[in-house]
Amino acid sequence: MRKFLKIIAATAVAIISLIAIAFVLCNLRPVDIQDKANALKSYCQKHGYNADYGILVDFGRFSLQRRLYVYDFNKGKVIMNSLVGHGSGGNSTIFRPDFSNAHGSHCSSLGHYKIVRERHMYNRPGVPAFELAGLDKTNSNALARGILIHPSVGPLSLGCVTLPVARYHQLSEFLKTQRNVIMWVYE
Repeated sequence: MRKFLKIIAATAVAIISLIAIAFVLCNLRPVDIQDKANALKSYCQKHGYNADYGILVDFGRFSLQRRLYVYDFNKGKVIMNSLVGHGSGGNSTIFRPDFSNAHGSHCSSLGHYKIVRERHMYNRPGVPAFELAGLDKTNSNALARGILIHPSVGPLSLGCVTLPVARYHQLSEFLKTQRNVIMWVYE
């Protein structure tokens, strides 16, 4: 009976440990979000972009964590967050992306993006997507590569920023009310 109780106790400890790890991995807000939001707001003000709202994508976080944040600069808070997929190219896994700006790499690219316009995807007719224009050397080929924000059901893409379908539609409705919104993808 003692051996059985020890097994039960060890199992309970293991389950509690897994729950604690899952809680830590799935937290909703990274500690540095305020610093990143301030840096993005400064970038937007300096370059004449929307200084009320910005989008932060933290690819340094685990892919099963929420790592896309729509930030209200005036209120100083996140108004939407979401899981987000990354490119499947290079040595990318579902846990960690590899980055490239090269055509055909199927990798995500770091840097600032201007959200250009919503249109339908070429390879998935009827599926909406936002075109992205890369503003940095690290993502300058985004338009030519066809890098988009679009809905998806999986954690990997061909280099695009992908969101669950319901979250994409929520983001789309928000972006239709704004102009010159910048998205900053960082690690």
